[in-house]
Amino acid sequence: MTEVETVAKNAAFLSIGEIVTRALSFVLVVAIARYLGDIGLGAFAFAFAFTDLLLNFADLGIPMYVTREIAKNKATTSSYISNVFGLRLTMIPLILITGLVAASAINATTAQTRLILILATAGMALNFLTDSFRMVFIAHQRAAYYSALIIFERLIFAVGGLAMLMMGYGLVHVLSMFVLSHFVSFLTTSYVVRKRFAMFTVRFDKAVIVEIVRKSSMFWISNFLRMMYQRIDTLMLSAMKGFAAAGLYGAAYRITEALTFIPIVVVTAVFPALSKLHTQSEESVKVVYEKTFYYMLIAAVPMAVGLTIIADSVVLFFYGQGFAASVIVLKLLVWAEALIFVHYL
Repeated sequence: MTEVETVAKNAAFLSIGEIVTRALSFVLVVAIARYLGDIGLGAFAFAFAFTDLLLNFADLGIPMYVTREIAKNKATTSSYISNVFGLRLTMIPLILITGLVAASAINATTAQTRLILILATAGMALNFLTDSFRMVFIAHQRAAYYSALIIFERLIFAVGGLAMLMMGYGLVHVLSMFVLSHFVSFLTTSYVVRKRFAMFTVRFDKAVIVEIVRKSSMFWISNFLRMMYQRIDTLMLSAMKGFAAAGLYGAAYRITEALTFIPIVVVTAVFPALSKLHTQSEESVKVVYEKTFYYMLIAAVPMAVGLTIIADSVVLFFYGQGFAASVIVLKLLVWAEALIFVHYL
């Protein structure tokens, strides 16, 4: 199979995975909005904005760097994932403590909201460990495994969360399903990596860890600034205007965020190929980069124009009249999303 065919095949699997998982997530968000209103959706958005920033900070840019290095030399898989897994295990207590401290320090929220924040942090901490293994699928250009396991995880959360809402429960029970889904995902993903790709242990080779962290730093800075840009708005709104405002904003944001699967799929599929081509021909890297840039631009502009025109119908269809104030938010955010399409590359 040629490199182009491999990229196309992986892009197809990643597309399926991203479309299905984002659809499942969006259905759950719509259900939360319908059952719990703007305040419930705002609390949900706040919890995930906080945990996304926390975990992205702790991420250190390691997955991007390690994916690149494994793609260059697959014989290094076991060493890299063993050391990354070891490093992340040592960081879990700090992440959980940070979540607890943050939950206790937020005096403006209720005890229930603090519990929601703690549950979201616990689930994301499990996801933080699972990411140690997911990067193996991308580096080996075996996106079918990646997509299948992500869909499985998101299906547990979406179905479990919807069941909780339909039975009359609130966000605490929905977030309990989130923790359960990530626990199951951690077990299944680590098992598949061990059986199909490489054996691993818990290692903490100081020299290897220092090298990984040092060489991941630029990925970390770029990713953290991007995540700050994408999440700080929800935290600011929650602090200044309350969860109702954050919910109205989050309703529109979730629509544009669902469209992010396009650049994620394309860039994730192209990244390992670019890593390998970089060791062979800089001219080939340039060609692939430029073509991908043009494709992103071609996808972004019509999306922004079209969604601006039909924003009223989209918001009312999904969320109802109670979220009419989200229409203007969507018309503005879709243009930021168009820029993100190009930025991902």
